[in-house]
Amino acid sequence: MASPEVTYSGSSRGHSIVAVDTAESRVTLEDGSVWIAYEGYVDVLRGWGEGEMITVKENRDELFPYKLINVHHNQSVEVRLLPADR
Repeated sequence: MASPEVTYSGSSRGHSIVAVDTAESRVTLEDGSVWIAYEGYVDVLRGWGEGEMITVKENRDELFPYKLINVHHNQSVEVRLLPADR
C-alpha cells in the first residue's frame, strides 16, 4: 500500500546533514526536513555524517519519490519526506 506523498517545497541544492539515524533510516537536513530512506540503503547511510552537503532530486518511485545525493561521497539514497509534524 502506497503511503500518501508529502511534497518537498524547499530548494534542491545547498543542504547539509544535521543528523543520520541508521536505526530508523532517517536523515535530517539543516532546513528541518526529515527523510526516510529505503531500508536497503542503511549501509550507505552509515558512511554519511553531519555537515556533508546534500542535493535533493525527484525520483521515479511511488514509495520513495525523492533522492538525497551526498556530494562528498558521490552517493544517493532513495527517500520519502516525513510530514513536518513528526
